[in-house]
Parts: sequence; C-alpha cells; structure tokens
Amino acid sequence: MIRAQKSTILSFSVLLVFTTIAVLAGTTILLLPGIGVSAAIVLAAALAPPDPVAVDAVAEPAGIPKRITTTLQTEGLFNDAASIVTFHVALAALVEGSDLSFGRGAVDFLWSVVAAIILGLLVGRLAAWFSDHVESVAARNALTWVLPFAIYIGAKEIGGSGVIAIVIAAVELNSRASIGAEDRLSGSAFWATVEVLFTGVAFGLIGLNVRAAVQEVGAQLWHAVWVGVVLALVATAVRGAWMYATYRKNRHRLGRQGGTVPVGMRAPLRRQEALLMTWAGMRGLVTLALVLSIPSNVFPFHHELTVIALVVLLLTMVVPGMTLPWLVRKLNLDKGPDPAGDESIARLTERARKASVTYLVERSDLPPEQIEAIRNWIAQGIDADPERTEQLQVLRERAQKARISALHAAQAELLQARREPGVNPAYVDEVLAGVDRMLVAAKR
Repeated sequence: MIRAQKSTILSFSVLLVFTTIAVLAGTTILLLPGIGVSAAIVLAAALAPPDPVAVDAVAEPAGIPKRITTTLQTEGLFNDAASIVTFHVALAALVEGSDLSFGRGAVDFLWSVVAAIILGLLVGRLAAWFSDHVESVAARNALTWVLPFAIYIGAKEIGGSGVIAIVIAAVELNSRASIGAEDRLSGSAFWATVEVLFTGVAFGLIGLNVRAAVQEVGAQLWHAVWVGVVLALVATAVRGAWMYATYRKNRHRLGRQGGTVPVGMRAPLRRQEALLMTWAGMRGLVTLALVLSIPSNVFPFHHELTVIALVVLLLTMVVPGMTLPWLVRKLNLDKGPDPAGDESIARLTERARKASVTYLVERSDLPPEQIEAIRNWIAQGIDADPERTEQLQVLRERAQKARISALHAAQAELLQARREPGVNPAYVDEVLAGVDRMLVAAKR
C-alpha cells in the first residue's frame, strides 16, 4: 500500500508539512517580534499537520467520495511524524539555548525515519509470526492494543519516530499475518469503539483548557486571537495553493492519457476536489498536545500559546467540520470519476464471485445442483433455501466445507487485489467485510 501511494505520502505528508512549517514560522516571526527562529518553528510545527481522525469523523456523514477520503487518510499516515520530528528538533535547540542547525535537523529527521522503519519492520514481522501461532481471536486483538504503545516507547528510546514505526509495523503485520474474518470484524468494531472514546476524551480536555487559557493570557487575549486567526488563514492558504498545484499536475497527466484516469492516480482531479481537500485540512489533537507540551520557562509568549492553538483549532476544525456537508452538496462531487466507488466496488465484487465459483467448479466434487445452490447463496449474501438444504441433507457436510473454501478463495482474491497498485483499499475493505460476515456465518 505504501509503495503504491508513495507519491501521495511524499507530496502531502512530507513536502506540504515542511512548506507549511516554513511559511507559518516566517509569519510567526512577523506577528511576534523577538520570538526567535527556533521558537517560531516550534509553534509552526505544532500547527502544521492536519488531523485525519477529524476528517474521518465527518467524511461519511458529509458524503465525501471515498477516493478523496482515501487520499486524506494516506496523508494522515505520516504528516504527524514529519511535524513531530521538526517540533522536537527545534524544541531541543530552544531548551539548550543553542542556534538551530538545519544540518543537524536533517540528520535527526533521517535517523528518526530510518530507525522507525527498521523497528517497525522487525516488530511487525514478529507480531505477524505471533498472530499466526495464536488461535484466540481475543488474544490477537489484545496484541493490536498493546503493540502501538510498546512500539512508540521503543522508538523513542532509539531516537526514532514513534508514529512512523507504528504505521510501518501495522502495515507489515497486516500484509504478513493470516488475518481471518473474525479478526477483521471484531478488530474493526473494537478500534472504532476505542477511537470514539479517545476522541471524546481528547476534545473534552480541549474544552476544559479554554477557560484556563483565557485566564492565563489576560490582557493579551485579543492579540493572541488575532495571531491565531492570521496563522489559521495562512495555513489554509498554503494548503489551498498546494492542492491547486496538485490538481494542475494531475490534469496535465490526464491530458497525456487522453482523459483516462491512470491507475493509481489520487485526488484532486477537479477544482472542486482541490477546494474540498483544502477545507478538509482540519487541525486536531496533535496540535493541542504539542502546544501544551512546550515548557513555559523557555518559550517567549508562552501565555498566548494555548489561545493561539485553540483559535487555529476553531477555524480549521470546528468551522470546516460544520460546513463540510453543505460544501459537498454545493460542489457537485458526484460528477467526478467514480465518486462513490460504485464501479470499483462492482469490479471487486465480481472478482470475488468469480474466484468462489472457480473453486466450486474446478476443485470441489459436489453435484451440479449443489454447486448451483451454493453459488446462489454466495451471490445473494444469504444462506441457501431451507427446502433445498433439506433435500440435500446427505451432502450437507461436504457443502459446508465447500462454501467455506469458496469464500476463502474470494477472500484471498480480495486480499491480493488490496496489494495491487491503483486499487483503493477502502473499496476492497467494503467488499471484504461482506465476505467476512458470510464466512463467519458459514462457520457457525
């Protein structure tokens, strides 16, 4: 998946983040004279990365096409890592009272990435081996709960990026482990619940910080609000310019392809998509967490920091989150190429059906009428007709094994499709969830 989307990760998760940090740092120096380069970069790095969790929370209700949400989710894989590494390099220079060395920063960034990749690959492979040798679904889910914390702590001990290490380990685990239908269904429900709980607690803490921040800033309240408004507008403008440039680049590629969307091309493909992706650059929990972690005794204008961060969150998260559904309706995004993914889902569904039917015809020894019953059951997503099952009671056990094996074949085909360049993992997961539910039902 990472290899297929490397251009998106490099452009949005790395280059856009560094560009945003540079522009925000320059703006901060103009707005807060005397703040210093290191302190300006610390603040800019905290404000730079959009939060994919915030986008996910409103994407489905707002009706954002999955091709666009997939690009935004891909961006969210590594943008936190780029900003956090920059933040810590600048903060270390600020705490030590030394000049910021861009050469040292580049070396630290490269080491944090390389160390995180090595650690992620190693732990991911060990976790995959462990998962393949444990029969308990609950134990395998428990591993996915403990693993991120252990990886993050280990990465920090060797100077690596904990975020990158966790992402690499997760990709390695999912690509190597024999993850079954029950694991995916129970794991998906488990992590959806965890996400809701953590997000609710985190945003509750944001609300609790508002009053304390206003009291702390005192007479400088409106100055801090003004600085936050300007920084939010600048961050949005940088993202808008980047999305428009990406749109122009994609249109140029489309022109060379005769208007046909090349395999693997990501959003934005239209001006409307560039505008939507600009508006969806919502800052979130990472911004607040980084700002609150800045020591008060080393940072100039520290009393204004929390208010600045909260204003940026308000303008780049709350306002876009409330207006995205309206914007999606106004932009007519359903006119773009396969906006809802219906064509992609239909192709993947057909591949899964063909794989299951091929198994039944070529590898099972069932009578034709039983094969037809199973084929209809798989196609309809429900069990075979009870009367027909009663008539074929003698072949029930063989039919059950054939059903499960056929569904495994469909499952394997979808997992293979998930690794292919240009295939949207979100569409695969939607079809795969249906096959997983059928497989669990068949086993029971």
